[in-house]
Amino acid sequence: MKKMITLLLALALAIPFAGAGRAYAQTYPDRPVRLIVPFPPGGATDVNARILAAELSALLKQPFVIDNRPGASGTIGIDMVAKSAPDGYTLGVSGVGPTAILPIIDPKLPYNPARDLDIVAGLGRIDFVLVARPGLPAANLTELIAYAKANPGKVTYATAGVAGPQQLQMEHLGLLADIKFFLVPFPGDAPATAAVVSGDVDIALMGIATGIGLVKGGKLRALAMAGSERSPTLPDLATVAEQTGFTEFTGYTWNLLVAPKGTPAAVIARLNSAVAEAAGKPEVQAKLEALGIRPLPGSAGKISDFVASETAKNRRVIEATGIRRE
Repeated sequence: MKKMITLLLALALAIPFAGAGRAYAQTYPDRPVRLIVPFPPGGATDVNARILAAELSALLKQPFVIDNRPGASGTIGIDMVAKSAPDGYTLGVSGVGPTAILPIIDPKLPYNPARDLDIVAGLGRIDFVLVARPGLPAANLTELIAYAKANPGKVTYATAGVAGPQQLQMEHLGLLADIKFFLVPFPGDAPATAAVVSGDVDIALMGIATGIGLVKGGKLRALAMAGSERSPTLPDLATVAEQTGFTEFTGYTWNLLVAPKGTPAAVIARLNSAVAEAAGKPEVQAKLEALGIRPLPGSAGKISDFVASETAKNRRVIEATGIRRE
């Protein structure tokens, strides 16, 4: 009887709070929302966030204001999100690095995604294309692998920073092919791209929107699509899996909308629904497609499962390759 009374009392106390949560969501947002982007302006994550912010501002009738907070491979901005009030008025756009790579390899990271963040919605997946400097004697990935085996220790690759998705995936590719590519990190996407165009570095993984113009202009050579399927913008370019049989290789990055842990579930549901509505608009789809961004739809729970799966996959690659954050 005592247990029954305790249970009834708990239910009675929970009902008002549940009602309050629903009422809060009905009025949310009633003031501007800050959207922290942990990378500099102009990159794919930033542009994706700006497209989202404009649509959410129109749908939810309050400004969603971009706040770029770059640094430490995205972890400075995401740490700010994690330490903000869980009221729905500070959100973040997180990516693979700060969500599913750096938390694995950096024990000193000031936040833990599972403990400190709520996942709100998936924003997009950006497939990489593997490109080479024009003078490299390889017209495709199979020729690159043969060249690297014949010239051990000589093939270099450029990345934006250390321990990001590009490094993780290039090291995974090298592991599968039983070769070693040598990392040359740069402070951002622009200098990394410039280094391959100039011929100072041999190869790189880059977003399709960045690479397509350089490939078509003859400044870079496309060797393979790194995602799981061909790109409509380069339909004749075979994937890594098609050329090598490495079906477990996936070369892409992704973006998520995240909130501080403890954000009301009704607010998360409202935001998730608004993101889905925005992503369903043909004009938004056209903008994203022009950037090489594929939709990443689903409920907050479904996207949380996706992140858990990606984190587990990354952990296996990190353990196999020994990637560290210097």
